Amino acid sequence: MKNKVFTNCFLIQSDKTGKPIKVCLAMKKRGFGVGMWNGSGGKPQEVESVSQASIREVEEELGVKVIQMAKYAEIDFILQKEETLVKMHAFLVTDWQGELQETEEMKPEWFDIENIPYDKMWQADRQWLPLIFSGKKIKACYTYACEGGEVETSEINEMDTFG
Repeated sequence: MKNKVFTNCFLIQSDKTGKPIKVCLAMKKRGFGVGMWNGSGGKPQEVESVSQASIREVEEELGVKVIQMAKYAEIDFILQKEETLVKMHAFLVTDWQGELQETEEMKPEWFDIENIPYDKMWQADRQWLPLIFSGKKIKACYTYACEGGEVETSEINEMDTFG
């Protein structure tokens, strides 16, 4: 089985109590996941940690510099037909510098947490995203028959921290 590692970052605007009220999603304009809403992210380069890759990808795709972020999820996606395991590390970004910019790859847009366009996102997102937006840290595993298909199995576990 092939192994791939990806990052995924979600810029969050919160109310005075710290509760997320808006999330920045980006419409993928080319490549893997084109036409779908997602966070900003990608593959770590050889010398990068997952955190460093997350920061770099946000800057490249959205034009802002990450100041504060925290990891909220590690999710394994098993793609049976492709014989691939994709490990995704998801972060919430709560502070950044600069203004969002559309790039060749991504078109960012703010959404109210209650009005996320899950019908234009990966199927598993409707299960795990609300959990991390509510402040829960999770490890999860989703099995797909093939990339872009339906979720066949899922398992989600809450975590106190990531080691």
